[in-house]
Amino acid sequence: MMMTSGTGVHYKSWIDAGRQIMAKEGVKSLFKGAGANILRGVASAGVLAIYDKFQAIMFAGKVYSAGSG
Repeated sequence: MMMTSGTGVHYKSWIDAGRQIMAKEGVKSLFKGAGANILRGVASAGVLAIYDKFQAIMFAGKVYSAGSG
């Protein structure tokens, strides 16, 4: 859900945006979403590892060949 408050903030360029954000909120504000993004990546890696292990257990010893039809 996005929160809107009337008019948006307008910047001249991406450099101007960076300068204004750092001046108003500090350098830490540029990394606000990094923690959640890292946790999402770790969770995705965990799911992939579990899936890979599950496949190794379920299909151990079975040989599949590429079919032509």
